[in-house]
Amino acid sequence: MTFTNKPIIAVTIGDPAGIGPEISLKALSESNIYEVCRPIVIGDAKVLEWYINNFGLSLRLNIINDVCDASFTNGTVDVIHVDNVDMNLLRIGEIDAMNGLAMLEYTDRAVALALEDQVHAVIGGPHTKKAVELAGTQFDGYPGYVAQLTGLNENETFLMLVSENLRIVNVTLHVSLRQALNMINKDLVLKAIHATDKALRNLGISTPKIAVAGLNPHAGEQGMFGTEEINEINPAIAEARDKGVNVQGSFGSDTMLIDWQQNNYDAYVCMYHDQAHLPAKLLAFDKITAFTIGTPVFFCTVGHGSAPDIAGKGIASAGSMIESIRLISHATVTV
Repeated sequence: MTFTNKPIIAVTIGDPAGIGPEISLKALSESNIYEVCRPIVIGDAKVLEWYINNFGLSLRLNIINDVCDASFTNGTVDVIHVDNVDMNLLRIGEIDAMNGLAMLEYTDRAVALALEDQVHAVIGGPHTKKAVELAGTQFDGYPGYVAQLTGLNENETFLMLVSENLRIVNVTLHVSLRQALNMINKDLVLKAIHATDKALRNLGISTPKIAVAGLNPHAGEQGMFGTEEINEINPAIAEARDKGVNVQGSFGSDTMLIDWQQNNYDAYVCMYHDQAHLPAKLLAFDKITAFTIGTPVFFCTVGHGSAPDIAGKGIASAGSMIESIRLISHATVTV
């Protein structure tokens, strides 16, 4: 793909009963967004109209069927309308199957546009896993779902949390801690390291440096507190290093991220959800972008959920959405 202009970014509204529609509109009301990209929203236009009318947003919708019909004009939100929300049944802030199915359909449409090279990247709006489950679809987050849509094995995709120079990758994601422990093996860790190296290069880092966390306290303390490091994690690090990846570890996770402020590493690979998400959200909660890495589609989402408790109240912050648009726009033109 070549770039002769600012990248076209597809932004889905996510769960229509969550804060996704609100933060999408708020983000696109910022004029400087149009300085870095050409955004298109994927969602039900009726939901967006509700937000514009109820909160007096100075925006108008340009409902289109194809990307080529977009105007890309500040103050006008180009929307590929996916008519899948019954406004008589929509209850803002409530979880139900209609909303879960709608979110999946927006994602399907956006990823299809990316695979057809009609858009350069996709930002998925915040989702609600329970709503998708009620719709009868197994869903543990965007990485696995985007893998399905692009014909990949779910074990070949990973989540990278990004905020400025902090980048944290999850080897396992939305599974129980016991299941995560069972999943950790050399092959999976090695795939995560290689996906991280490639993602960093796509983000414009020409010679990435990667740190890998251990699974056990003190990275096992040479087998005193567990042997996963000796048997699985360290061999994966060694093999990646043999293949030219600049990777070090395994390190105790409680001390590894202290290094972050000294910029010794470009990314940190962690073994399970909370090991990665706790430090990321403590350090940069409202400015996190969550990249799906390892797929042919350049895909990310905001670093938070659909926040049903504040949905429809007009108080949701668009900070993470704005940062996500800026980051993926910059990264896209460097690929």
